[in-house]
Amino acid sequence: QKAHETVLEINLDSLVHNLNVFRSMLKPQVKMMAMVKAFSYGSGSFEIANVLQQHRVDYLAVAYADEGIDLRKHNIHLPIMVMNPEQKSFESIIQYHLEPEIFSVKSLQQFIAVAQQHKSSVSEFGIHLELETGMHRLGIEEDQLDEVIELLLQNQSIKVKSVFSHLVGSEDATHDQFTEHQIVSFKKMSDKLIASLGYPVLRHIANSAG
Repeated sequence: QKAHETVLEINLDSLVHNLNVFRSMLKPQVKMMAMVKAFSYGSGSFEIANVLQQHRVDYLAVAYADEGIDLRKHNIHLPIMVMNPEQKSFESIIQYHLEPEIFSVKSLQQFIAVAQQHKSSVSEFGIHLELETGMHRLGIEEDQLDEVIELLLQNQSIKVKSVFSHLVGSEDATHDQFTEHQIVSFKKMSDKLIASLGYPVLRHIANSAG
């Protein structure tokens, strides 16, 4: 209801240019996931996501399930990761073919319980596992990995689409040693997970600075 004189102009050609600059730095087999959470940081979720979809981004990520649902209602068919899924949103996540981030044994158990109720109509439930490598915010700890693997092997309709972690200080060269430590830790944990599951899983740890 407020009146503002400030105008934010979004140049979609510039967006595509920037996307292609990042793409040019990657090896051909490396995929790209674009963050469009908070309605593309206030720049319009559908419009931005539609351009990204047209220019062959591989994945989108949103903060909450309702953002992903809105994109689905606007014909965005790319895979969408939900970074902050709440237990009460799991039903909607399954209904709209979204893929939740799972960051703890508890959240995995909760999602499995909801998925079990839909096994007759859905053959596969995609999830993304976050590993704790040094950020100490959210993520599955190394000593919890065996329990996670056991749960996944017992519930094979739950498919791990990707496993990932967050770099703490990749934008600061003074933290390079710790960044390397995170990458080594991530590789060790994800190697064990993928070997145990027996099927290919995407891995990602690099943010823009990474």
